[in-house]
Amino acid sequence: MAAGFQFDELSDYDVNIFAFDRDKYLTDDRWMSQLGDVLLYQKEQFPFCGVVVPTRLILFRDRTRMDLSFWHPTTLSEIVSGNKEYEIYRNGYHILVDKDRLAERLQPADGSGFLISPPARAAFLQTVYDFWFAAYCVARYLSRGDLWYAKLLESRYIKDHLFRMALWNHQAAHVWKPNPVLHTEGKRFEKWASSELVDAVSRCFSPYDVEDTWRSLSAMVELFTRLARQTAIQLDIEYPDRTEQDIISYLQYLKDR
Repeated sequence: MAAGFQFDELSDYDVNIFAFDRDKYLTDDRWMSQLGDVLLYQKEQFPFCGVVVPTRLILFRDRTRMDLSFWHPTTLSEIVSGNKEYEIYRNGYHILVDKDRLAERLQPADGSGFLISPPARAAFLQTVYDFWFAAYCVARYLSRGDLWYAKLLESRYIKDHLFRMALWNHQAAHVWKPNPVLHTEGKRFEKWASSELVDAVSRCFSPYDVEDTWRSLSAMVELFTRLARQTAIQLDIEYPDRTEQDIISYLQYLKDR
């Protein structure tokens, strides 16, 4: 397994099941009781290279957590052949059952999963523009007094763009070296972020209050602007100063109206 990961009583088991008859696990969930005394479970799914992978996220009464995903064996064949890549396997895996002796042909783990690579110019600028549009939306609903919806946007969508820029900024400062601790969804953030960044991020969250939410929005704008400008220099991308100035002016107008 890759270095840098923490294993404790709250760690879960991620089990990938490759089966031709996987539907039998999805149409009737009573089979889960054979694994243990189920407290509760959740039905989810996620996309992978154009296909949908169904899952069952199970919490047992003994507090064990197990996340099962159900794949078609052809996907495993494509991963083995190199036509598709499941990057989490690069950080480590353990084969439990391999009836067709296919999984044994997987590439060995090297700890390079979840690579954060330099974004192309278009991807970088799209994140910049997406952040500013999300900031406008938060300000718009705050200005209207629609606090619930403003908090919904402020609590997730805009922070997705902010976190992506924070990752890019961190990796640019470290010459884009692979780091298994990094995670695109924010896991283990405090393990790699500087104390300065953690302190700045702490001001980007706020209680259910209009004025406090304006302050958190202002903190996000300030932090994103600093990170994006630094990263643009590292990537040799011209930063859209005019757009930034105009949207900040509009945000101030929405706050003052």
